[in-house]
Parts: sequence; C-alpha cells; structure tokens
Amino acid sequence: MRARTRWFAAAAQALGLLVAMGQARADQAPFRKGPYLQNLTTTSVTLMWESERPLPAVVEIIAPVRRPPIKVAPDEVYEVVLDKLEPGHRYQYAVTMGGKVEKGDFATAPPAGAPFSFIVYGDSRDSSGGHQRVVDRIRDEVPDFLIGTGDMVNEGDSDDDWQSFFETEREMLREEVLYPSLGNHDRQGRGRTADNFRKYFALPENSPNPERYYAFTFASARFLVLDSNSTSFALTDQTDWIEQQLQAARLDHTIRHVFVSMHHPPYSVSLHGGQEELREAWTPLFEKYQVSAVFSGHDHVYSRAEQSGVHYFVSGGGGAPLYPRKAHPSRIDAQATQFFERVNHYLRVHVYGDFIEIAAVRADGSLIETVSWGTPPRPDQLVARDTGAAPPSSSTRAGAVGSAPGAGPALAAVGVAPAGARGRFGFLGALGIVATLASAAIIVWTLRK
Repeated sequence: MRARTRWFAAAAQALGLLVAMGQARADQAPFRKGPYLQNLTTTSVTLMWESERPLPAVVEIIAPVRRPPIKVAPDEVYEVVLDKLEPGHRYQYAVTMGGKVEKGDFATAPPAGAPFSFIVYGDSRDSSGGHQRVVDRIRDEVPDFLIGTGDMVNEGDSDDDWQSFFETEREMLREEVLYPSLGNHDRQGRGRTADNFRKYFALPENSPNPERYYAFTFASARFLVLDSNSTSFALTDQTDWIEQQLQAARLDHTIRHVFVSMHHPPYSVSLHGGQEELREAWTPLFEKYQVSAVFSGHDHVYSRAEQSGVHYFVSGGGGAPLYPRKAHPSRIDAQATQFFERVNHYLRVHVYGDFIEIAAVRADGSLIETVSWGTPPRPDQLVARDTGAAPPSSSTRAGAVGSAPGAGPALAAVGVAPAGARGRFGFLGALGIVATLASAAIIVWTLRK
C-alpha cells in the first residue's frame, strides 16, 4: 500500500511539474513565433508574431524618432501594418507583450531607379543543420528582402514543422522580409489547402487566389510569385493573370525587370527534372515578355539554365537532403542546363539599373559562380539611396542603408489576423486538472486508510 501511495504521489508531482513548466514557459516567452516582417513597401511594412496565449500587446517605432504606440488586442497570431513611413529609410521597432519586449529593424523599399539586392533560397524542409548553416550565412549579407522558393516545412499541417522553421529563422526574419513561394510540402490535407501558409504569412492579395500566388513591385522591378503545384499551375485563371501582370509591367516605364519565383522548375537535370506542363503553359510567356530570371526549388541542388534569353535558376539547397544529378535527364533539360552542383547554398542578386548580377554562394561562404548580364549604369544615372547611419539596434548589421527621416505622422494598425488557436494552452490546463484530481485522490485514499 505504501509503495502504491508513493507511486501516486510521484505521478501527481510529475504532472504538477509539467504544468508548472508549461506555465512558466508561457510566462517567460510569450512570443512563440517572431516578431517577423512581411509585405514591405516604400511606406509600410507588416509585422507578425504568434503568442503562447492571447495577450494584449503594444507596437512602437522607437527610432529614429519614437512614434505613438499602437495598442493591439489579445490574439494568438497578430498582424499589424506600420504605415506612413518614408521610402528608403531604416526604422527600429519594438513589440511589448506579457512583460517581454522584442526589438528589430527594417528598411522601407527605395523609390524606382534605386539599386537593390535580394536573397533567394528554398527547400529547408525538416530544418536540419543545413538549414541553420544557410540562414547563418545569409545573415552576413545585407539584402533588401528575401525570396523563398518553397518547401519551408516537411508537412504543411504539422505545427511542429512550422515552429521549427520559424525558430531557425527567428533572428533573420525579425529584420528581413520574406516573400515565400508555396511548395508542395507546404500544403496540407487531401484538399492540398494553404491554410497554415496563409495563416503565417501576410502577402499581397492581388490575384484570383489571394496569397497562393501574388505580385509586388520593388524599386524598378516587378516580382511574380506563382503557385506551381500540380493542382494549380494548369488553371486558366493563373495563366491569364500571369500574362496580365507581364503586360502591365512592360507598359510601365518605371519597371526595368521582371523576376518570377515558383517552387517547381521548368528546367532541371536533378531528381524531379523540369516540369513539362510549366514549360508548355508559362515559359512562352516568360520569353514573350522578356522575364529577366526565374527562380525555383523542388530539386535540392543548385543549377542554372538558359532558354530563349530567359535565365532559370534552381535554388533548392536550403537544408533539405540534397539530390543527385539525374543519370538520364530529358534532352530539353540537358540542353538548357549550363551549371549544376549538389550543395547547400543561396543566391545573392544585385540589380543596378539594367545590370543584374547573381552569385551562387555555398553555406560555408565560398562562391559557386557569378553570372551577370546587362549594362551597368553610370554613377550619375543611379537614384541615390540614403546612406546615413542606421538607428542604434542590437541587431543592426554592417552596411545597412538608410537614416533617420523627420518625425512623421502617427502609425496606424490596419488589422489583426483571426485567432489561430490550436488548444495548446487548453492542453496545459487539462494537465493541471489531472494533477489536482490525482492529488485529491491520494489524500482521500490515505485518510480512509
């Protein structure tokens, strides 16, 4: 009897300890994901984060000039737009919630004509050590934003997979804006929905299927981020939308380049190979409207191809297991592909007027190759970017551009995303009830004895 009593007591103590640990974790770290940046424009940025439990929060621009705070209602997934900012300037922000403060910084997009740079990477999948090495190396760069080629997670319906992704990229995404493509692994369920993808990202809603594919403008370039998944890329509405976007970009005198990002590659000599349906439906449009470059993932390698004047890059070396070169690739893929390496890597893209330079960089920092095309502008032809000192920040990186603008109008919160509750706090509460009942049962049984 005594042994049984001791066993019940130990079990109750262990359950109570689990509850206390869970509650302490929630108290000490109310930020489950983020804060992280989304949807950057010349005058605004969207700030997102996920909390351990619904709590009120306060968002502030604290440098270069402190602005009135924004009070945010309790939720679990938060989405706040910071607007009325100045183009091409750097700001520092702070989010306060549950007694904890998280800080970061960002630079708004520059005006048309300014030089800019961005990073391309993808296929992190299981967030292995390779993913961390790629992220650590990217953080040594100072891009204006990030392009993701898809397959951020292994299973789109796995909360643990998304948590692992955001934990690995936490420090990077608090100061860099990510524009992700929807990969086949990012979808979920039999319907291949993008519910979690839409939940965790605030992307431009300017397509017939908002956020699954979208477009944005940065400086003098238009970016089309497409949904190339098998249930999507044959849809007439997306193909029509692509052509409408390409036509509009070519009629806009401020747009010098068009870049495309999507998960599946039209040309590849690795495991999956090039997607024939994409070559038939979309590459004729890329050629007709002179798209500058197309970035894809899906095959976990780096490769470069060229067809009819369009450059195609496979950048799927973000951390998922690497793939070999296919022993017998299709004739079309083999003829188009000009370079291949099985390696963890990312792409660094610089745009200077009509000149484009793309460097493929290994996770150890060594250079794979650099390709470039176009004519560099004369220095007097470039739109100058503010090169003053960035406001002080624990995460300020060397080489950041932008400086303090004058005091601007107050910020405005444009909305908070619907709650994405998954019952995590309720589970901890259930453990507490079990522990309490177990303790009560032991006391009653002991008294009766």
